[in-house]
Amino acid sequence: MPEFAYTALDAAGATVSGSLSAASRRAAVDRLAASGRVAVEVKEGAAAAYPNAAAGKRGVSFPGSRVTGRQQAAMLRQVAVALQAGLNLLPALEAVAEQAESPALRGLVEGLAAKVKEGSSLSAAMREAGPRSFSAMQVSMVEAGEAAGLLDEVAASLADFAERDLDVREKLRSAAMYPMLVLGLGGLSIVVIVVFILPRIMETVNTPFEELPLPTRLLMTISDGVRTPVGAAALLGVAAALFLALRWSRTPEGARTADLWKLKLPVIGPAVKKVGVARFARALGTLTGAGIQVVQALRITRNTLGNRVMAEQVDAAADAIVAGESIAAPLKSGGFFPPLLVQVVAMGEKTGRLDELLLRSADTYDRETRVALDRVMSVLPALLIMILAVIVAFILAAALLPIMTMDVG
Repeated sequence: MPEFAYTALDAAGATVSGSLSAASRRAAVDRLAASGRVAVEVKEGAAAAYPNAAAGKRGVSFPGSRVTGRQQAAMLRQVAVALQAGLNLLPALEAVAEQAESPALRGLVEGLAAKVKEGSSLSAAMREAGPRSFSAMQVSMVEAGEAAGLLDEVAASLADFAERDLDVREKLRSAAMYPMLVLGLGGLSIVVIVVFILPRIMETVNTPFEELPLPTRLLMTISDGVRTPVGAAALLGVAAALFLALRWSRTPEGARTADLWKLKLPVIGPAVKKVGVARFARALGTLTGAGIQVVQALRITRNTLGNRVMAEQVDAAADAIVAGESIAAPLKSGGFFPPLLVQVVAMGEKTGRLDELLLRSADTYDRETRVALDRVMSVLPALLIMILAVIVAFILAAALLPIMTMDVG
């Protein structure tokens, strides 16, 4: 029985390599699927499917510095344009490398061109460049495009996906940055007032503590407490608790809990959900449109969502297909994918137009995502400013009331 070397994705989305015996390449792929792994590359023979060692012998390497997402999207767009203009793959890569603006991008494309010149496929070269340079989704789509003779269209689709995803990421970053800036500056101002300014103001007040207004007494108690050893220890305890919570949020269980909270938070939750839904529709539609099997497309799509809870629902959908069930039911059961999208997926399954319907839906959800993110950017900073304004007004009132009521006679 022939021996097949493979590269596959396990249930967690990690890349694994190995070899197995099977009657045919199709049988090898089926055996991998039965064990919960999704085949990315399966080749007959004893050589490893992930050709790092061979590459080292031939002297081709890729740069260590990482290419930005925007640079990668531009590179994919340029490759697509060059191929659509009639250039062969190698001249197209050489032309893109020649006009690359950054040394890291030039090194990456030159590495791809060198591998192609040696006889490797573009997908194999991208896989060898590693996940820091190209995702499993990009490698799988290019491999499917090579098999179908549609590499130019696939490159254009990947560029579209990358550009849209970058736009959403930048909006998310902007939506998070301004509220954090407001919160940070507001918190710093409160600390300065309570710890440094308020005690100096209170030095001018001769009124006994018991006769001071209630807000002033509360604020003085906090101010004095912070400057005592016990207060300092309490602040250190709070800082330690925050640090431990941050460390816990990076564990699998903590990260999943944090992702669940993100989906359920008011204002922020709907925006996070729409971002995940838009990515799901765009990624799955793009992958299935490139000819990738639905199960493999789902396994790859789950890693693009940016939310572990939603990814678990996608895993359940892939498992349902393997078991001969519908993809729509698991998506509906979790409650995080909208009913309309579930109906679109069900209709796409029945009519064989899953990719077309998903990409149309993705355009709709992209627009809804932009609206939701704009709403977060308008509501959240205003809400934080109102809360900080109330706190600062309380502090100022507590500081000024004793002066206004002080007996100057």
